[in-house]
Amino acid sequence: MSTSTTTHEPAAPSTAAPETATPATPAAGPSDKDRQRRDKARARRLHKHLRRARVRPRIALLNRWGWYELLLTAAFSTTRQIGALHLGTSAAPTSHRGLFAGRDWHHRWAVFLDVFTLYLDGGLKNPNIVVVGDIGAGKSSFIKTLLVIRALLLGRRVVIVDKKSQRRADGTVEGEYALLARELGVTPIRFATGGGAGGSRINPLDPAIGAGQVSRYELLRAILAEALGRPIRPLEGRALRIAVDVAIADAEAGGQVATIREVIAQLADPGPSAQGRLSQYEALEDLAGWGREAAAELSRMVEEDLAGLVDGPTSPDINLTAGLTVFDISALPEDGPAVPIVMAIVNTWLRGTLAAQADTVPTVFVVDEAGLVMEGSFAKVTRRNQKVARGEALSNVSGMQHVSDTQGDPYALATLREAGTVVVYRQEKPDEARACVQTFGLPAQCVSLIQTLPDGAALVRVGGGKPFVLNHVRSDWEVSVANTDDAMTSEATIALHDAGEAA
Repeated sequence: MSTSTTTHEPAAPSTAAPETATPATPAAGPSDKDRQRRDKARARRLHKHLRRARVRPRIALLNRWGWYELLLTAAFSTTRQIGALHLGTSAAPTSHRGLFAGRDWHHRWAVFLDVFTLYLDGGLKNPNIVVVGDIGAGKSSFIKTLLVIRALLLGRRVVIVDKKSQRRADGTVEGEYALLARELGVTPIRFATGGGAGGSRINPLDPAIGAGQVSRYELLRAILAEALGRPIRPLEGRALRIAVDVAIADAEAGGQVATIREVIAQLADPGPSAQGRLSQYEALEDLAGWGREAAAELSRMVEEDLAGLVDGPTSPDINLTAGLTVFDISALPEDGPAVPIVMAIVNTWLRGTLAAQADTVPTVFVVDEAGLVMEGSFAKVTRRNQKVARGEALSNVSGMQHVSDTQGDPYALATLREAGTVVVYRQEKPDEARACVQTFGLPAQCVSLIQTLPDGAALVRVGGGKPFVLNHVRSDWEVSVANTDDAMTSEATIALHDAGEAA
């Protein structure tokens, strides 16, 4: 093991002269020249930095005092280059007037929709509305809340034709709008063939239905055409006109209201009162021959297809003067003449009401599930209503699941195309989405959007404006009266085996 040692040699004696001890003095500060040089260097560095930043140089003294902030020097550019600095902005899709419908899905603007207000503001010329949507997408809820409940808040008249039946949790089967009507204190007018439970009867010759004797004759003529299944011949039309005039005159003479049964009796066996309405070349036998087939077919229809609907006086519980009127036709068979005839009666009453009103009241006429009733003669009537909508302050609202529900009926398709406001909820099938785009004239890129819309959101186009996505907003009470899932949320159960079956 090796070890190392360090040898310390004594220091050599110093040859320097001994220093003289001097007292300590404080260090002298920078001179004025040093400060000037330092400030100039600092200013040169700042000036160089400002030149690089393209800003105006500052005066050091004013900058030290906080006299101003940095002033940026404008940079030269072109309109093409500087366009990227303008961030995109979007205006509200509607004005602030009308009924609150919800919010713009993308920009959160509040959306207000009321066709009568839009018309007054010059933003809409056609007050008719079409609402299309798959089951559960929100179509009926939109109609109930915005076009019924909120329209009533503005004093509008609302008339509803309710074709879709709804089974409640307690087992009651009624129209979809029945619950809403009762919540608003209105009893629905329910039609059922055969005088079913709770069914109402309406007399097509009741003065409250039409605006006069001419409207009542037109209504009977429409009923007879449905009964015959063909156009009415001229002599049949003359026989019907005389029968209606005689039946009404005889009933009024006795202080009564004529019914369709009296008209049938006059068609089958014209009485002496009809003689005075014939020319000298016509006899009662001729009149009876003209109306014999019409009387037989009309009698059969009243006794079978329309039993309990139009075969007597109007039910006393029917009120046609309220602000809300709901015609529940959900119990009527989809096939046969019952639905078209009741729709003809409703339209005749509505035309008479609008013609007889002293002050024009804006009216909303809602036909939900219109695809089930918008065909044949009623499609023609509906299109006629759309043609005169502006003159009568009438907004026709047609709700349906798919455009294909019209089954290619030319009058029904024309009704959809001529609507001023279009509301499209989700259409999952590509063919249905494309049909909406083609029928309503929407941009082609909307096809994929329509297929993927979430529940409660709809693509809306008002007039000729650009379409936008609306997120419909409802209150808790509106949700409670607008939802139609009672049957699907029922918790009722049934035993596996019949209770009377032996175990």
